[in-house]
Order: sequence, then C-alpha cells, then structure tokens
Amino acid sequence: MKTRLIIIAVVVLFGGCKQQSNFSQLELGKMRVGFDVDDTIVFSKFTFEHEKAIDNEGRTDYGWVNQHDGEYSTIIKPIKQLIYFLRDQGHEIYFVTSRPGENGKFLADFLSDSLGFLIRKDIELFFSPKIKDPITGKRFTTKHGIMKKLKLNLYYGDSDTDMIAATIAGIRGVRVVRDPQSIESYSSNYFGDIQMAQQKGGMITPEIYKDFLRAGVGPYGETIYPIFQPE
Repeated sequence: MKTRLIIIAVVVLFGGCKQQSNFSQLELGKMRVGFDVDDTIVFSKFTFEHEKAIDNEGRTDYGWVNQHDGEYSTIIKPIKQLIYFLRDQGHEIYFVTSRPGENGKFLADFLSDSLGFLIRKDIELFFSPKIKDPITGKRFTTKHGIMKKLKLNLYYGDSDTDMIAATIAGIRGVRVVRDPQSIESYSSNYFGDIQMAQQKGGMITPEIYKDFLRAGVGPYGETIYPIFQPE
C-alpha cells in the first residue's frame, strides 16, 4: 500500500512539473512598443533652430542637438500620457530615432528626466541614421533593422519613413500627427506636406490631408493618432 502511494505521489509531482513547464512556455500578451523621438515624443523645433544659427557649413550637428534638447526641446504631453498608459499595462517601451548617436547619452538623460523612468542609450534608446543608396543617391531609413532586433509589436512615428520602416519590419505602424509648426518648418518626409502640393509631384492638398485624418488611415495603410488637427 505504501509503495502504491509513493508511486502516485511521484506521478502527481512530475505531472505538475510538466504542466508548469508548458505554462511557462506560453507567449504572454505583453507588447514591445517603439516610439520615434522628434515630433512624436519630443517637440524639438527650437533645438534645431538654435543649431542652424551655428555655422556648420549647412550640415546639422546632431551631436550638438542631442546635447541641447534639455534646453530647447519639450515633451509632447499626449504621447507622454500614452507612454504612461502602456507602461501601467505592463508593456515595454523603446525609442528608435534616425538621429546619429553622437552625444546620445544626453538625449537619453533628457528623456529619462522628462518621462520619469530610466532610458539608456543602446538599451531603451536606439540611434539609426539614414543611409544613402549608392545607385540613386537618395537616403533611406534603417530603422526597420532595429525594430526587428527589438522584436517590436507596435511603432509610433510621425514621418513617412517611420511608416515605411514599420512595414518592412512587419509590425503595425501608427502615425502621430505632426504639430502644425513642424509642418511649416520642414514639410518633407511627411504625408501632411501640403506645401509640396503646389510643386511638381506634389500629391497631398489640404483637402486630401483632412480626408486622411477624418478616415483615420494614412497613405501607407497606417492608423492615424490625431493629437494635432489642421485648422
């Protein structure tokens, strides 16, 4: 009788371990969510304007920009609230920017101080500059490589290249509507580039732009997150 009870106990014990092992292998509904930096979480227009006042022979000194966000840039509050919501739900947050990484620690520190949680260069914050195509000479995004490495499920960004990178990476892209001041300052690389409508090859008129926003779907099939609306 004792032998039989011992055998039953061993079977139950190992059976329970096997069930627990199978449970630990289940994929949880926990997302890894990425955010662009400029005009998505950071309104950096004034930082870039101050940088332009410096004589750099027409080149943007991103090392200087990364070092001075704390003085001239501000956090976009609706996206900050969205990040808090996602973190409260237990999801992981990452940032992927097309800025070069020189002095990137300063940008990481600015985001950490502004958002209230630790963000580290090359751990939660990644720099992925564009690369020039040797054939066409045009510069293309490289963000999709970082997105794949991080195994992101979702990516919020304001630019066309953000949505292209998300598509190539095979994840869902969400378009954050850019502040009107930013559209006026630099309208390229953005489907709301209504200034280009008057030029050859321009597509998005103010009327078409508003139609996109009302429909909630962008030109790359992305969802639109309309925190800013055109007048």
